[in-house]
Amino acid sequence: MSEQHGFDRVVILSDESANWRIAGLRQLDRLVLGLDEFAKAVGTANKVEIVVFWKPEIPLSERLLPKHQRITRVRLTEASGSIGPEARILATRLFIARSAFSKFFSTIPSVKIEQPIFDLTRAWPRLLEHFERTCRSATRAEGEHWRFLAQPSEIIASEKQLLRHSGKSQDGMVSKFLNRPISRVITRLLLKLPITPNVWTILTFALAPVAFVFLVRGDYTGFLTGSALFQLINILDGCDGEIARAKYLDSERGRRLDAFCDFAANLIFVLCLGIGLFRQPSVSASIRFVYLLESLITFFIMAGGLGRYLTPLLARDTKRVVSRRREDFNLAERFFGRALTAFIYQLHIFFAFSLITLLFRLFRKSWQLTAEIHW
Repeated sequence: MSEQHGFDRVVILSDESANWRIAGLRQLDRLVLGLDEFAKAVGTANKVEIVVFWKPEIPLSERLLPKHQRITRVRLTEASGSIGPEARILATRLFIARSAFSKFFSTIPSVKIEQPIFDLTRAWPRLLEHFERTCRSATRAEGEHWRFLAQPSEIIASEKQLLRHSGKSQDGMVSKFLNRPISRVITRLLLKLPITPNVWTILTFALAPVAFVFLVRGDYTGFLTGSALFQLINILDGCDGEIARAKYLDSERGRRLDAFCDFAANLIFVLCLGIGLFRQPSVSASIRFVYLLESLITFFIMAGGLGRYLTPLLARDTKRVVSRRREDFNLAERFFGRALTAFIYQLHIFFAFSLITLLFRLFRKSWQLTAEIHW
């Protein structure tokens, strides 16, 4: 950070907004976690010194420093007596999105302490005024990445802004325009609770057997209810990642668990749907057999990849990224951009399903012709 942005010390002006909770995190915690993540991204040689400069009127009982296991590249201290020069100013009134510090530092003119400060009481409001004026003067560059919070009433808008960018580039049309808007509403409620992403992943997966019980019934009500529940599971499945990214709880272990649960749910869905179609009383025996055969073929083809999800989940190494899928997406996004990469991803899924559907229809047609000839 010091090499790229000309400093290795940050002073955070903290007032009552330090304890404002936005998307499950205190403002001071979010700033420190963001700076720590930024320090890791740019590869600083030494830990960045962060001095928390509390507003004099804030009671000692409310002056709580962040304690998070992910904070490893910054060193936290509190201002006392005096503050040295050559430190960049931030404030807990600054709400900033995940991974947006690089753009913030390169866009917003730096507010620095040029001379040592000995009178902390008089200096605090002056520094905050200077920082606020600088942030507001760059409102056009602010965009969707950060904002200066004047009142607690802006918390709701800040949460919506944060979650609006919590989706994935490979989200399809249904996920982007239906699932994500609904899951963000649910996530905003979940962020007020002490629930972890992994717990939510397991709870969501626990709904899958209920949907499958309806699917295997083989009647209209069963198919409708089972499919609706499976769609609900897809919506709820987006909440764990949104919680993780909002609260800095994302991990390789969590990604492996989510990938395994998604794969297992899809695998069992294919099998149960085939069993349900096979049990339809209004369909001829030959057609029911084709439905079951299609389901079993798809099931066993998919089951061949189960080890790719189960083995990493059981592995002790939770630091190494075992799947290249995310790396491939990152590489594609650098070359083609986020929007074009998402379009290409959805296009290849469409062609894959179209090919499978065509093959199944050809197989069904040949089966019917064979049955008619033998008849």
